[in-house]
Amino acid sequence: KQEVMQSPAALSVPEGDGSVLNCSFTDSAVYSLQWFRQDSEKGFTSLLLIQSNQREQKSGRFKASLDKSSRQSTLNVAASQPGDSATYLCAVRHSA
Repeated sequence: KQEVMQSPAALSVPEGDGSVLNCSFTDSAVYSLQWFRQDSEKGFTSLLLIQSNQREQKSGRFKASLDKSSRQSTLNVAASQPGDSATYLCAVRHSA
């Protein structure tokens, strides 16, 4: 059974500063990992998708890394903006 944990539970970042969110999972047999943002206006938005054979993906101010051996992923947000205020979630897809 795969378990996914995220930290920190809440984070307050001054505008312009960077931030890091962590996602850990219990089973290294991962096909892909995806980071989402959820806010009250747009609902869920996909930020980045990392395949199991990739270590990093970037999109604008967002960068996600995947380390299967340590069973964790990080989401880096550069130059935080007020519009970044949201709930961030990671989702893990198993290998077939």
